[in-house]
Amino acid sequence: MQKLTVILFTLLLSLPFSVQSRDLEADEVELRESPQQMYDVLNKSISFPLAFQNRDQFERAAQEQGYSPIEFEQILYLLTRLNMEPNVKTKVGFQDAKSLIELLSTAAQSPYELAMVAMLNGRYLGRTEQKYQEAIGLYNEALTRINDSYDIEALILKHNIHEHLGGLHLLIRQEVPALMHFHTYRDIAYKLRNDYLIAAAEARLGFYYNFNQQLTKSLQHYSEAIRISNRSNYPAMKTNLQLQLSKVYRDLKQWDEALKNAHEAAAGFKKMGNDTYLSSCMTVIAMVYGEQGDWNKAIDYYLNAQQLDAKRGNYIAQGLNFHNLGQAYSNINDNVNALKYLLMANQIFKEKQSHHYQVYNELLIGEIAQTNQDWPLMMTHADIALALAIDLKLVNEQKAALTLIASASQKLGELSKTIDAQTRIIELGNTLAEKEKDSPVSTSALAEQQLKLELNMVQGKLAETVKESNSTHTLLLISCLIAGLLLLVIAYMLHHRRKISAINAALTQLSLQEPFTHNLGYAALLAHLGHNQHQASTTALGIIAFPAQLTTDLDYGQYFSDAVTAQLATHLTDALAAPVYVIRQGVFAVRFTQAVEPTHVLSQIRQKLDQQHIVHHFRLGFANLPLLAKSEIKMAAKLKFETVQMALACARSLEGNNDYFVALRALDFVPLSLFANPLFLHLEKGIERGLIRLDTNGNKEDVRWPCWENNQDRQLLENI
Repeated sequence: MQKLTVILFTLLLSLPFSVQSRDLEADEVELRESPQQMYDVLNKSISFPLAFQNRDQFERAAQEQGYSPIEFEQILYLLTRLNMEPNVKTKVGFQDAKSLIELLSTAAQSPYELAMVAMLNGRYLGRTEQKYQEAIGLYNEALTRINDSYDIEALILKHNIHEHLGGLHLLIRQEVPALMHFHTYRDIAYKLRNDYLIAAAEARLGFYYNFNQQLTKSLQHYSEAIRISNRSNYPAMKTNLQLQLSKVYRDLKQWDEALKNAHEAAAGFKKMGNDTYLSSCMTVIAMVYGEQGDWNKAIDYYLNAQQLDAKRGNYIAQGLNFHNLGQAYSNINDNVNALKYLLMANQIFKEKQSHHYQVYNELLIGEIAQTNQDWPLMMTHADIALALAIDLKLVNEQKAALTLIASASQKLGELSKTIDAQTRIIELGNTLAEKEKDSPVSTSALAEQQLKLELNMVQGKLAETVKESNSTHTLLLISCLIAGLLLLVIAYMLHHRRKISAINAALTQLSLQEPFTHNLGYAALLAHLGHNQHQASTTALGIIAFPAQLTTDLDYGQYFSDAVTAQLATHLTDALAAPVYVIRQGVFAVRFTQAVEPTHVLSQIRQKLDQQHIVHHFRLGFANLPLLAKSEIKMAAKLKFETVQMALACARSLEGNNDYFVALRALDFVPLSLFANPLFLHLEKGIERGLIRLDTNGNKEDVRWPCWENNQDRQLLENI
């Protein structure tokens, strides 16, 4: 039981550390991969301004911001570092960094916190004042404070300190301690087991060996960095590796590969909006063109880099570009511009106390002065270069400066100074240790590393291609599924549409039928009277009413009425050989498609009724179509029907046991306005004025037209 308790307690203790480990490592990766996005998020997560002067006030400030003290401290630490990153756009940058360092120093108590503040102070001195020796001292102080700590936060802090120390020592040409720190930096990355940090450390060693022209070892480390980075997708790291490889290929004098990698890296950095590294790409491309002797192209790219650095306010980078431009102009014998840019670079290096850059600039000014035979200028800058080289312990640069001094003093007639310079050159030559370089027999090793590097790059591209292919296949599969679903939906919709169309057709057909007998009805008549291209043109229209059948539904019921109406419709169809429409019980319409006279219609119907022994009399309203002489004038089908209805009303007004018809005929000059609602009123006026003629087989005097004046429903029509 006691053992189980110990195990559980250990697990509970390890849980927060593992969570913190993941968080700290993730922060470190994000800071290197996407610093600008990280800065934007963290800067918004804190409410500024901040003010605290001791630990208690710091903890209260953390609580007010909604964080624990540890979380708050980590955010401030990351913001401080981000404010000093060269590729992060901030409003005030170093000023914010200084304020945050001061705030963190007031709250720092533990060795880790004090080490963190010392590290940040060292970074600040190196970045803003170029006081590299003082910065190294602060970094070493930070290491001393956490030397015996091995928790995750201490490991990551040591990891960063050794990386920065390696860079600082390399910057001031202290190569042995630089290599030691870079190796320690890589060892810690392997302890952390983080692929991103391991690849970054391998790339740093590749940079170191490339800086010292040990190209075989450089390629070996870059190859390993690429192999490890292929396991994950980090665009910034891969683009940065391409930039570093372009420098290696440049030193190997493989110009095509150098330019290819530099241009691809430039495209990547431009896409990410990283002007700092984009400027480095322009510089590498310029150097490649310079190595090939195309100095005009080199100058163009140096000027592009200069514009980017001026835009970013990167003062030291501008100085380096001025130095490179001076060198480029000197190679095309434009010594006036060469001196102009070199003196501009000198001013920047002096202001920033960048002596490690200034020494090379002074030497180049001395060489151009020698070309111009300006011996005093040559002597002045050679003396400055010598003093700087001695201070920085740069043996080769001391020899170069002494060589310039010897030449200048000889031209100026200062023989003692000439002899002294030559003596010192000999002494330096005797004490100068030969730098470790790739021996002639290492050509095969170099070729092997190049092949490994190319293999890792191809494997990386293959992995990306496979990943893209898998993504494409996934998208294709999803697209096929969506397309299949769409096809099913479309098929269902088409089927549904056909079904709806069939229903609509059936309903349309049903709407054309008279509801009780299901013969063609009033709606069908109107449709056929219209200008329907599928129907033969109508020459005449007749409406037949059987007075005895008008109330059969009320007298004998609907069944009897429907049966009689259907039989009469059949007899009329047989008699007239024309479409017959059931308007309602006892009322039928006949649409003629050939010339016909109402007397003929009357006789044909009577003959058929007699054959069937039907003695019922009927009335016929009739009109030849078109009603107007000008056939191009269109008239609504309803008006045509109602006009013949009026003729039927007249026929029904004739009394007697006989079959009667009344036919209407409009004169040629009758206006279309005569045929408008209320139709019986207009037609009445037209008959009175003689515009419409009546024909009948009865007595015209007995015909009574529906009269407006005598209409008992007149009050209902007042609003017409």
